[in-house]
Amino acid sequence: MNKLKLPKLEILFLLFYLSALITGEYFVAFYNLQLGLVLEAMILFALLIHSSVTRSEHLGYLLRSMTALPVVLIVSLSIPLIPLPQIYWLLLIAIPIFAISIALIKVQGLSLQDVGLNLNYLPIQILVALIGILFGMAEYFILEPKPIIPTLNLEPFIISTIIIFISTGLAEELLFRGIIQRNAQKALGAGFGILYSTLLFTVLNIGQNSFPDLIFIFLVGLFYGYIFYKTKSIVGIALAHGMSNIILLLILPYYLLL
Repeated sequence: MNKLKLPKLEILFLLFYLSALITGEYFVAFYNLQLGLVLEAMILFALLIHSSVTRSEHLGYLLRSMTALPVVLIVSLSIPLIPLPQIYWLLLIAIPIFAISIALIKVQGLSLQDVGLNLNYLPIQILVALIGILFGMAEYFILEPKPIIPTLNLEPFIISTIIIFISTGLAEELLFRGIIQRNAQKALGAGFGILYSTLLFTVLNIGQNSFPDLIFIFLVGLFYGYIFYKTKSIVGIALAHGMSNIILLLILPYYLLL
């Protein structure tokens, strides 16, 4: 499970990209926005070039899938400029995630089964989905966020629930588990593939979360990654991810702040 499949030089490149993405996210969030955006653009360019010249098919697929990270960051920074309620920002960010995921699926010739859109091990999927409730409660007490909608009336709650499931559950799990982790496992082996893809997912949250929450996200990501490795399905994981964010952003903030 933990045997590395790539040459040491390629491993160093992957560690370099991970470090560069961490640096870019840190600059954007805490140091210099313009410099951070320049760095993210350079990372995107480097990933595209490297993926086109590498002789390793598995590495090429992994590098191309990693281009989603700087793209999502750049798009997310433009969303607050659009005068929309915050809940719709999630939906707008999900659009490039879905677009990149569909493009990667077509380029790699993947099926829905390949990227985890199946009902393998259904009892486990249901159990994982329910565990998402506990994850949402735990993360709320780490972050204590404000409600993402002003009231919890039925109509805005239903709309927000659907948006959160689509944007944070389905979109993110399709990309990070169904595509990036799948590519990382083929390039690095299962154990290191799960670790690397989980680190990439954690990096994407640097600007929005505290350090304790980043640790929490990393540990939950490892759990989700292991479940995907064992079941080859993202259904339960996507439901858990969406459910945890509904608890985190909709239900607990509203009721506990009353």
